[in-house]
Amino acid sequence: MLKRIATTSVLAFVCMITFAQNEGAQDSISAMFDDMKIPLVERKFVANTNFQDNWFITLYGGVAANWGSDVSHASFWRTMGPAFALAGGKEITPMSAVRMQINYVRNTGVTDDQFVDGQISGNSYSDLIHNRYKWNSAGIHIDYLLNFTNLICGFRENRKFHLQGIVGIGGTVSRGYTTDKFVNAIGDISGDPDYNSHSNQLHNRDKYDNRQHSLINLRAGVAGTFMVARNWNVHIEAIGSLLDNSYDSNPTTNNTWDGHVDYLVGISYRFNNKGGQAPGFYYPRHDMSEYIKRMSAINDLRDKTRRRRQELEEMTDTIDVDAQVMYTLIAFDENDTAIDRLQQTNIYTTAYAWAKNPNSLIYITNSTAVDDKLFRKRAEAIRDVLLERYEIPASKIWIIASEKDIKPIGDYIELIVND
Repeated sequence: MLKRIATTSVLAFVCMITFAQNEGAQDSISAMFDDMKIPLVERKFVANTNFQDNWFITLYGGVAANWGSDVSHASFWRTMGPAFALAGGKEITPMSAVRMQINYVRNTGVTDDQFVDGQISGNSYSDLIHNRYKWNSAGIHIDYLLNFTNLICGFRENRKFHLQGIVGIGGTVSRGYTTDKFVNAIGDISGDPDYNSHSNQLHNRDKYDNRQHSLINLRAGVAGTFMVARNWNVHIEAIGSLLDNSYDSNPTTNNTWDGHVDYLVGISYRFNNKGGQAPGFYYPRHDMSEYIKRMSAINDLRDKTRRRRQELEEMTDTIDVDAQVMYTLIAFDENDTAIDRLQQTNIYTTAYAWAKNPNSLIYITNSTAVDDKLFRKRAEAIRDVLLERYEIPASKIWIIASEKDIKPIGDYIELIVND
């Protein structure tokens, strides 16, 4: 029975993870910009839904408090026993996770009245009424965890605390029923191990079933998760288990269900995601205004190129015939001299055009009044790329602060630095 329960649980666990990998992913709108596909995303989306991302393993320890037949005759603390668990699972989305948990509980139960009137042959046996007894149980479960914090407050990467709800199902095997106190067949206290069973109590031997029980287990509870480091979390969990009345081996009572509540504290390790990234969910945020700004700059450059070609066609006193002119805009962030990936494409376009016409000159210039020091640093950064990466001779590259000062002869290329 236990093998069947374990096999079914493993198959269900794998299927849940496999079918949930793309949960939360959203499509994004894209546009071709200088032969590059750029996402134009106006909303958040889960970026990492790889199967190997967001796995964790957790080790738990704590206590379990049993409820069932006659537990009301013992104090709450007297019904507790040690509990341990080992869980492994995966966070599928910021709101949901699944896990498989194996647990062990040392259970405590309470027997029925040992004597009808509490006395035999005039001797008082009140201390033997409602004896406590012990037994072992082990189980394997599949749980679904719902993250209330992210669901209600919205997702935030690396939040320090999460409140989660837990529901699950699994199988439990209980066995090894014993008592703290026992009496022999004539009512005397005995130390004989053969009587170390609650079914051997004088008036209750026909009520208890000491055989091994394999039962379906329904679970529900809550958990709090504290993030203490990049890969480490601490869990505090209270989860109740609902089982058949035979769980405590006393199925003759009127109560329909037995069970226990596990109070556990655990330490969890979260494995790194694909590529060595920290575990978690990454939500890229794209600023539409930046793309609009750059597209506007490209459109302005196109208009300028059109007007310049029109001026060249109208010139009658030029000595150049069939001169070819090419304009390329190089955009920088404010007060920055670093060339980003998009602008590297524009520099490549310039180098490619020069390779087709090695006699042309390359002018790095600006059409507006700019800070001379900042322009010089940007221009030198562009020149260094042309020299080192594309091996264009230095004699072919000129840095001129103002476009108006260019007096070209023949074909030329302008790299206009945009402020």
